[in-house]
Amino acid sequence: MSIIREFLDADLVDTMFVAVSPIKFGGGLKLWESPEELLDRFNLEVIPSPSGVNHHLFWRK
Repeated sequence: MSIIREFLDADLVDTMFVAVSPIKFGGGLKLWESPEELLDRFNLEVIPSPSGVNHHLFWRK
């Protein structure tokens, strides 16, 4: 399990910024199936960029 996921599960994260690329690099671990999984604890703003990368900004409710 990734350290980030452990911190999320332990409620130790107040804010988080994740850049999501439409290109798959290697075989890493998923932080979630869908970012909506975290909406019970976090607000979410998704900011698309012209390059195709989506910037996800989470902050505690």
